[in-house]
Amino acid sequence: MPKFSLPNTFLTTNVLVLGIVSLLADLSTEMIQPILPLFLVSVLGTSYTIVGLVEGSSDATTSIVKVISGWYSDRFSRRKPFVVAGYLPTAVLKPLLYFVQTPLQVIAIRVPDRVGKGIRGAPRDALIAESVEKENLGKAFGFHRALDSLGAVLGSFLGFVLLMVIVGSSSDIYRIIFVISAVPAIVSVIIGQVFIKEVKPIVSIKSKKSHTSFLQGIRSFDSKLKFFLLVSSIFAFANFNISFFILKAKDTGLSDIDVVLLYMLYNIMYTAVSYPFGAIADKIGREKVIIMGMGVFIFATIGFAYVSPSLVNVVILFAILGVYIGIFDGSQKAYISEIANPSLKATALGTVATLTGVITLPSSLVAGILWDRFGSASTFEFGAIVALLALTSFAIFLLKFKRSR
Repeated sequence: MPKFSLPNTFLTTNVLVLGIVSLLADLSTEMIQPILPLFLVSVLGTSYTIVGLVEGSSDATTSIVKVISGWYSDRFSRRKPFVVAGYLPTAVLKPLLYFVQTPLQVIAIRVPDRVGKGIRGAPRDALIAESVEKENLGKAFGFHRALDSLGAVLGSFLGFVLLMVIVGSSSDIYRIIFVISAVPAIVSVIIGQVFIKEVKPIVSIKSKKSHTSFLQGIRSFDSKLKFFLLVSSIFAFANFNISFFILKAKDTGLSDIDVVLLYMLYNIMYTAVSYPFGAIADKIGREKVIIMGMGVFIFATIGFAYVSPSLVNVVILFAILGVYIGIFDGSQKAYISEIANPSLKATALGTVATLTGVITLPSSLVAGILWDRFGSASTFEFGAIVALLALTSFAIFLLKFKRSR
């Protein structure tokens, strides 16, 4: 395949191919994301605390693997094998959800499925960063997130269509969708294997210091990156799993189809703002856009806690939630890629992802316990308060850092 790029832009071969692969993989994942919490509650009869355990454990597993995968990717100077291998479990394991009868069985399938996401995450992000010039990092990550979230839009739309056309009980419909979701994941693995390329020799930790260990690599992060790890961890404790927002919408009396349409709106907004805010981050500074994203998240959680649960309000809040993730996600990765040592880029990306994902497990458990004991408003109040703490800490640090230079 000839090397593809547009002059003086971010759109290189790898950025484009990785975007397409992520689109297909996310299409697969998001076909089942809005219906899985409904399946757990309405078919398997689980509590909100168990929903938090299922989704939180999946997120935590993804993130634990990310830092290990990122470090090995840096150490062996390879990205592609980790990326392609990471997409494989998504294709293989999703059909097994057809057979589950208990929440524990869901966990037993979801956790190894999410291991694959963890394997591919940091090496893929490092490969994106290494495929473009530094001044185009925000646009490259924004473009990738836009295609990724476009896959989520298409996946949730396809889930909506399947809910409409498949005949049977809710349980049967959910299970059939689980099986169908594997098809785009299989295609993503094939495309990744054929078209993803290593872009250049990567500076290897091993070539510089043969005795450098994983922990030594982590300890070598500079103070700015270490503080951002702390801020990201605090914010992650506020940012519990999307399932709780979905269940909040369901509690307003909406049908399963309406909930899937809301989730599709969330992904449409995510897609719409990812690239523009990536470009804005390149111009005005990624720190400012990260703070902006945190602020939008706080606004959304306050809305879910206190706004009357009408259809119009829920639609607006899901749109705002999509805007938040579109602003925040790509800008965070671009910022980490900017401040990390080049020889530890994937390790840094993986470390942030690991810390934030691991914290999602206790965060989602706390969210579920608060909901079961005190009602849904307490769950979203908790998210807003902790997110405000993260935003304030980051803003104060940036002010002090600029004054000290």
